Amino acid sequence: MNLTEDQIVFRLNEIKQLITPIDGWLSDEGVENLYRYTLLAPVSNVVEIGSWKGRSTSCLASAIKDRNGGRVYAVDKWKITPELQSYLKGYYAEDQLYDEFIDNMTKLNFIDYIEPIRQDSIEASRRWPLTRKIGLLYIDAAHDYLSVKQDFEFWSPFVASGGFIIFDDVPSWPGPTTLIGELPKWYKQIDIRGSHAIFQKL
Repeated sequence: MNLTEDQIVFRLNEIKQLITPIDGWLSDEGVENLYRYTLLAPVSNVVEIGSWKGRSTSCLASAIKDRNGGRVYAVDKWKITPELQSYLKGYYAEDQLYDEFIDNMTKLNFIDYIEPIRQDSIEASRRWPLTRKIGLLYIDAAHDYLSVKQDFEFWSPFVASGGFIIFDDVPSWPGPTTLIGELPKWYKQIDIRGSHAIFQKL
């Protein structure tokens, strides 16, 4: 389905309203980045590393839905660590964060467009089928340099030629900000917008 610019703007406004109840940090510019580049991706497989409660997943799934095909593979352990527990409002049981993610996706009718992968990112990449190319890779898990580098190195080989990689929290976090300055020359920087650094694989 090829959308006109007016249709895209209309859908973006719908999505922004739709995800308002979901806890998360995604800005309006971030919503637009995820939606537009998923529409532009040469392959309709999207991998999201770090999904939390599904705010960004919803943007990706909206674009997959509008493409009339494809899937969002949401990779996250959804594990409650002591550090995470101190951030969350109130006590969270072991599976509560994952259950909340699934509940959000179900309420928004996105459950048919996503496949949760409840694993460590590196473990999940090792089980990823070699022939399943990725059109857009969104890296938004642990933000320390080593974690971001591992997510990039283990997942980027699956990104299709012409596909996109979006790094979250640039330039506000040193980990991803440092890494994007070290990418191989066959990754072209498209933009840094709304805390996202957007690259295309040449």
